Amino acid sequence: MEFQFLGGASEIGSLGLVVRDQGRTLLFDYGLTPSDPPSYPRPAPMNVDAVFLSHAHLDHSGMLPILTRLPHARLVTTPVTAAVTQLLTRDALKVARLEGYLPPYDPSDIQAMDSRFQLVERKGTYRHKGLEVDLTPAGHIPGATMFLYRGAKDVLFTGDLQTIPTHLVPGAEPVTCDVLVMEATYAGRDHPDRHETERRFRDKVAETVERGGQAIVPAFAVGRAQEVLMSLASSGFEVWLDGMARAVNDIYKAAPEYLADGRRFRRALDGVHTVRTPPERRQALRDADVIVTTGGMLDGGPVLFYLGERYKDAKCSILLTGFQVDGSNGRQLLDKGTLTIDEVTIRPECEVMKFDFSAHAGHSELVKLVRKTEAREVILMHGDQREKLAEALGHEVKVQMPLNGHRFEV
Repeated sequence: MEFQFLGGASEIGSLGLVVRDQGRTLLFDYGLTPSDPPSYPRPAPMNVDAVFLSHAHLDHSGMLPILTRLPHARLVTTPVTAAVTQLLTRDALKVARLEGYLPPYDPSDIQAMDSRFQLVERKGTYRHKGLEVDLTPAGHIPGATMFLYRGAKDVLFTGDLQTIPTHLVPGAEPVTCDVLVMEATYAGRDHPDRHETERRFRDKVAETVERGGQAIVPAFAVGRAQEVLMSLASSGFEVWLDGMARAVNDIYKAAPEYLADGRRFRRALDGVHTVRTPPERRQALRDADVIVTTGGMLDGGPVLFYLGERYKDAKCSILLTGFQVDGSNGRQLLDKGTLTIDEVTIRPECEVMKFDFSAHAGHSELVKLVRKTEAREVILMHGDQREKLAEALGHEVKVQMPLNGHRFEV
């Protein structure tokens, strides 16, 4: 079996893995990095037989539309992932045009994706002309799946995974395999206790409201916004939601079997006010205790409107809930205490705090997962500190840490 990463081997973003085996060419994920400017993986082979998409986040799905130009490629994923991928790739195209970047595909490519999708339900199996790939839930976000390819060796590709249960989804369900291709996003780092993080988050919201301010909570539309809303359910705060998360919520509500508790998710949303018009955005500024809004890294979306209106109010707080990549507005806020909105740099007087709502498994959880799979060989990807995870695994398994473009065998 021959493997080759087109992107995402030693960095977080633009993931794409080619597997050549028994006359087949398979591609696992094909994403982009939404940096400034965006970066892309190496070109995919023309003879791809099937593409397996683990989940909808752009660093895994963002280049999928261009694969519709390949003659034979089928796009295999879960129904939830397919629906959210349509949303995110259309948004990526819009952002590229607004920012003046040449987009890698056009609306017709996104439309063509729909006819190429081969939808497989959770815990299902994809079969085609002797090819057999099992799907098993990966945690992370609704619809996220790991793929077990049954070829010359059984290979488990994790995509992004989370092994602990969250409000939104159960934890990943590892299966035995010969070769494990595993993300290493949090290699060398463990997360704080999730329940304690959520308690601190709600306490900070309460403190903000008690002093007469509003808590502005930037959140990624897919997964993070929903986790935050469920954490705030039954808290008594008046919560407003703005941005693409509204459409994602509708997809999730229609697929309760992909959630930890579909009824609880619906109940949590019943108490949330949604912003759909400019007047409602102004109403949120007047009435809300908490405004949960995209974008999660403060680089675009409705969050910039709210920050522009509230940055001089020291009673308010900006509560970050996700990783802030280098070069993002969120990273600038954490490192320098400033934001850039419409090319103007401002210094918010609001209190700023960051909370770890990560949907990725931490270092210790990744080590445990390796042992549960009983893999004899582990290929680490999608991480910039893979060496720390390799060291922790010691001599238990053979570990490979390939570079992008390098072809290697297992």
